[in-house]
Amino acid sequence: MVNLDLRQTSALHSLVCQSILVLICLICFGYGGLSGAKFVFDDTVAIVKNKNVYTLPTNWTAIFSHDFWGAPLLSADSHKSFRPLTTLMFHYEYALLGLGASHMKFLNLLLHCVNTLLMWRLVRSLYVEDIDIERWATISAALFAAHPIHVEAVSGVVGRAELMFGLIHLLCLLLTVASVDKRGGSSIISILLLTAIGMLFKESAVTIPLSCAALDYFQNGTYMLPLKLQQRIITTRLRYLVYLFGTGLLIVLRLWWQNFEAPEFKAVDNPIAHSEQLLTRGLSQQYLYVMNFWLMLCPQWLCFDWALGCIQLVTSIWDMRLQAVIAFYSFIFVSLMNFRRLAGLMIGLALMVIPFLPASGIIRVGFVIAERTLYVPSMGFCLLFVYGFLYCYNYMADQAHWRHLLQALLMLLFAVLMLRTRQRAADWLNEEQLFSSALQVCPNNAKVHYNIARLATDMGNSSRAFHHYHRAIELYPEYESALMNLGNLYREHGQLQTAEKFIRAALAAYPAFPVAWMNLGIVQSAQKKYTEALDSYKQALKYRTDYAVCYYNMGNLYLEQQRYAEALHHWQHAVAVNPRQPKAWANILTMLDNRSMYEDALRLSEQGLLQLPHEPSIMFIRANVLGKLKHYVEAESLYKQVIELDPHNMLYHTNLGVLYHRWDKVQEAIDSYRTAISINAVRSTTARDNLGKLLKRMEREAINEQ
Repeated sequence: MVNLDLRQTSALHSLVCQSILVLICLICFGYGGLSGAKFVFDDTVAIVKNKNVYTLPTNWTAIFSHDFWGAPLLSADSHKSFRPLTTLMFHYEYALLGLGASHMKFLNLLLHCVNTLLMWRLVRSLYVEDIDIERWATISAALFAAHPIHVEAVSGVVGRAELMFGLIHLLCLLLTVASVDKRGGSSIISILLLTAIGMLFKESAVTIPLSCAALDYFQNGTYMLPLKLQQRIITTRLRYLVYLFGTGLLIVLRLWWQNFEAPEFKAVDNPIAHSEQLLTRGLSQQYLYVMNFWLMLCPQWLCFDWALGCIQLVTSIWDMRLQAVIAFYSFIFVSLMNFRRLAGLMIGLALMVIPFLPASGIIRVGFVIAERTLYVPSMGFCLLFVYGFLYCYNYMADQAHWRHLLQALLMLLFAVLMLRTRQRAADWLNEEQLFSSALQVCPNNAKVHYNIARLATDMGNSSRAFHHYHRAIELYPEYESALMNLGNLYREHGQLQTAEKFIRAALAAYPAFPVAWMNLGIVQSAQKKYTEALDSYKQALKYRTDYAVCYYNMGNLYLEQQRYAEALHHWQHAVAVNPRQPKAWANILTMLDNRSMYEDALRLSEQGLLQLPHEPSIMFIRANVLGKLKHYVEAESLYKQVIELDPHNMLYHTNLGVLYHRWDKVQEAIDSYRTAISINAVRSTTARDNLGKLLKRMEREAINEQ
C-alpha cells in the first residue's frame, strides 16, 4: 500500500513538472524574442518622459504626489492614475539596468509566467464537484498563458501595473482558499493589506476583496456542514461585511488622497462617456461589455487604441448590434439560474466580472476599450471557458468520437492562439508596426492616424505625416492635438501663416491648451510678432505654471529682441522648473561664455552635468570655456568625450583643433581640422581657414630654419 502511494505521489509530481514546463514553453513561444524592442505608445509618457522614473526625488513624498504619467496629482491636467509603486519599480530598473525597453519587457514576461503558475496553483486548490480539477487547472492556465489579449499588458511596459495587480489578486485568492473553513481574521486583514498595496500598483486592485468574497462564498457553500450551518452563515456574513467595509474605506482614502477631485477627460478619449443622450450612452456602454467579452473569445481584432471611429455609438433600440447584448445577458441570466449547481461556472463568471468593474463605465474613464485592462478579468474568462469545455467533454463520456473531436479542436485552438500571440507580440516591438496594425483594424480611428502622423514626423517622412494629420482632422475636425501638430509641421516647412491658422483652430477647439498657446507664440515669434508672441506664452503659463519649455522659448524671444538679462532669467527659470532641459542649459552657458563670464559658466555647467551627465551640448561648451582659461588637459578630455558620443559632428572636431592650436600641438591640430573638413567640406570654413594659417605658419618656420 505504501509503494502504491509513493508511485501515485511520484506520478503527481511528474504531472506537476510537466504542466509547469508546458505553460512556460507556451509563454516563451508566444512572445518570442525581445531583442530590438522599443518603448511604444504610453511607455513614452509614463517612463521615458516621466522625471519620477529617471530622477529619484530627494523628498520621498514627491513620488506619492504625482500621477502615473508624471503630472502633479492635484493639477487640472492629471488623469488621477495614482500608481506610485509601479513608477518606483520603473525607477529602480532604470537605476540598476538603465532605460531599456528590452529588459523592462522581459520582467513583464517573467511576471506573466509567475501569474500563470499562480493561476494554475489556485485552480488546483479549489474544490468543485463533477469536474477534473487537474484538467481544469492545467488547461485554464495554458489558455491564460497563450491568450493574445494579454500581449498589450505584457509587451507594453506600462502594463506592469496590470501584471502586479494580477499577481496580488491571485495571492489574495490563494489566501482566501487556504483560509476556508478556518477561524480567525488574520487572512481578512492580510487580504485588505495586500489590496491596499495593490492599489498603489493599479487602482483596480480595490476589487480584490469582492473577488475574495465571491470565491469564499462558493468554497464555503461546498464545504458547509449541516451541524454548523447556522454558525457558518453568521461567520461568512460577518467576513463579507468586513470585506465590504474595508473596500469602502480604501476607496474613501484613495479619493481623499486626490482631494476628491475627478479627472477631466476629453471627448476624443471616450466619445461614449461624453454622449449627451442618456439612451445612446446606456446602449453603447452595454455594447462595449459585449465587445470586451468578444475580444477575449475571439482575439483577432486587436488595436492599441479603440477611441475615435472604432466603435460607432448605438443610438437606437433597433440597432442590430443589440442582439449580441441580449445574447450576452441571456448567458449571464442562465448562469445565475444555475449558480448552486454549477459552482465552477459561477467562480469563473465572478472572477471575470468583478475585476472589470472599474473599467465598466460606472465611473468615467479615459478610454473606450483598453485591452490591458482585460488582463485580470481574463483569468475568470479562462476558467469559464475551460469549465464549459470540460462540462461538454464529460457529458460525452460514452461517445468517444465526439471526445476525440473536442480534443483535436482544443489543440487547434491553442495552436491558433499561440501564433496570434506571437504575431501580436511582434506588433508591439516598435511603434511603426503597432500603428500600422491598428490601421487595419480601425481605419476610421482618428487617433490611429494621428499617431502614425506623429511617428512619420519623427522619422522625417513629412508627406506621410501631412496625409495622416489631414485624415485625422477629416475624421474628427475638433481634434486639437492633430490640429496643433499639423500647424507645427507647416511651421517647420516655413508656411507660417498656414501654421498659425491650424494652431488657432486647435485653440478654438480647446482654449485651455497650454502647448498650443506656446506653439502659437513660437510661430508669432518667427513672424516677428513679438508682442503677440509674448501674450501667447503668458497664456500658456496661465494654464500650466510650471511649463519649463515655455520659459525656455520666452528666453529665446527676449534674445531675439536683444534683452539679454531677461533671456537669461527665463532660461534659468526653465532649468529650475525642470533641470533636464539641455537646450536651456546650452543657451545659458553660451550666453555666459559670450559675455566672458567664464567662472559662472564653469559653475553652472557643473550643475547641468549633475542633471544630464552625458549631455554633449553642456560638455562641449564647458570644454570651450576651459580651453579659453588654458585648462587644456581637462578641455581635451571633454572634447574627446563629446566626439565619442557624436563622432561625425564637424564643430566638435573644429574646436578640438582650435584647442590644440592654442596648445601648440601642431600635428594634432592639423589632424582635427582635416577630420572636420572631411565631415563637411562646405560648412567647415573655420577649420579650413585655421588649417591654412597653420600650414603657412609651418612653411614660414621651415624657411626661417633654413
